Amino acid sequence: MPSIICKVINKKGMHARAAARIVALTCKYESQVTLSHQLNQANGDSLLKLLTLNAPKGSLVTIDAKGSDSAQLLEKLQALFEDGFGE
Repeated sequence: MPSIICKVINKKGMHARAAARIVALTCKYESQVTLSHQLNQANGDSLLKLLTLNAPKGSLVTIDAKGSDSAQLLEKLQALFEDGFGE
């Protein structure tokens, strides 16, 4: 199962708008995604679970993907994090 580590760089951390962008992206792919921060884990298609990660600016988030299009999805998620969720 491929995985990447992304840093949260936007000022507000992983808040509702950022989490919604993650959900919107992951729902376009068949692969299943799990994001982890410290001891918390969340499915990439669950807005509420992503908010429970409590990942402020500077946090490192591990993203695991499982499925046929996981490499492409991880690439897009990494770009989303590096762009600061478009903020």
